[in-house]
Amino acid sequence: MELKKYLKERKELIDREILKYLPPEPPYGKKLYQAVKYSLTVGGKRLRPILCLAGCEVVGGKVEDAITPACAIEMIHTYSLVHDDLPEMDDDTLRRGHPTTWVKFGQATAVLAGDALLNRAFEVLADWNFDCERKIKVISELGRASGMLGMVLGQQCDLDAEGRDDVSLEELLFIHRHKTGRLITASVVVGGITGGGSEEEIGALRNYGDSIGLAFQIVDDVLDVVGDQEMIGKNVGSDVEKGKTTFVKFFGVDGAKKRAREEVERAVEFLKVFPKDKREPLEGIARFIVEREY
Repeated sequence: MELKKYLKERKELIDREILKYLPPEPPYGKKLYQAVKYSLTVGGKRLRPILCLAGCEVVGGKVEDAITPACAIEMIHTYSLVHDDLPEMDDDTLRRGHPTTWVKFGQATAVLAGDALLNRAFEVLADWNFDCERKIKVISELGRASGMLGMVLGQQCDLDAEGRDDVSLEELLFIHRHKTGRLITASVVVGGITGGGSEEEIGALRNYGDSIGLAFQIVDDVLDVVGDQEMIGKNVGSDVEKGKTTFVKFFGVDGAKKRAREEVERAVEFLKVFPKDKREPLEGIARFIVEREY
């Protein structure tokens, strides 16, 4: 399997489909619609929705069945980026190589755009014409991953840890398994649920997602130190400026890279419950995570 071709085709599929899930532009309040559309279309690898599609395929499901939850996942992810970039949070001005939403539209509209994206994701899932039992499981999975048991909790913990020099490795792992990892895990698990995966298969996908989610954040920490801003499309060096504890602080650049590779190999092991030909995309995505531009 040629991974670059696979990722390109899946990204193009999400790019084509995602705007179909937005409501018509309203006669008033157009700035909100424009901010939402801007946030969804200024780039990004579409990794999480691609994981959803791949998770559906690996258990024998159809890609077309997973398009709706995949697009909902990208809305949730985009909402989190819009809010994370705000001055009150990470105070970033560049995202995916473009001005962040708050820079382009103002802070108040950025807050509303994030709110709109999160709510729209669950509207889309509620209206999804699909097996009711699986749909409820998907909504529940994404709700837990996005809220007080997942991403939002992780963001608060990240804020609480800023500027402290007593953050333990245990606390750092908790932060990033929630802030970054939970939605990555949910993405591939939702695909498996949509495709009708067995309990064993869903468990394997959950373990896989946990490992690649941690690897993804470790690589992000490394890129913040040694990454090329133009290549990765966002501000670099901001973790040090904000006094954040990172995996690089604990392990150094080379040690962090090694830990990320170990997590990826662990993820690949979890996939061995699936036939070799079917698990290739997920194996490739796992390795792609540690091969991003250092």
